[in-house]
Amino acid sequence: MDSVDRNILSLLHENARMPIAEIGRKIAMTQPAVTERIRKLEEKGIIAGYKAILAPKKLGKDVTAFVLFKTNNCLDFQAFCSNSPDVIELYRISGEYNFMMKIITASMESLTAFLDSCSPYGFSSTLIVLSAAIENKLIIDDDGE
Repeated sequence: MDSVDRNILSLLHENARMPIAEIGRKIAMTQPAVTERIRKLEEKGIIAGYKAILAPKKLGKDVTAFVLFKTNNCLDFQAFCSNSPDVIELYRISGEYNFMMKIITASMESLTAFLDSCSPYGFSSTLIVLSAAIENKLIIDDDGE
């Protein structure tokens, strides 16, 4: 992957709906050349997909929390989380806890209800997000490292 690929990835990260022609103008390449580069990035799995980034607060989801969870029944807990609309990310982690969840929910009351529904699976420690200092940061470096 060279600097041209990194520039393309940066532009797509900023706006995945940016037209190929506009990407080409910004990096001084033809549309077919940009299309081929993007196709190769997709084939290599570097571009895993395209998605819309939703605004939780506009959807009535005002509370974000990270929940560390310890359980002895990992498979059942994963199934429970898969069926919970408030769990938007679930990570298996090392250390004292087995899992870390990202929860986005409507209110503190709905977060409390969710945590209560988790209790049969184990115990948790909850961190409430006060503000997001950095979100959705580009994961490639300008120098390719």
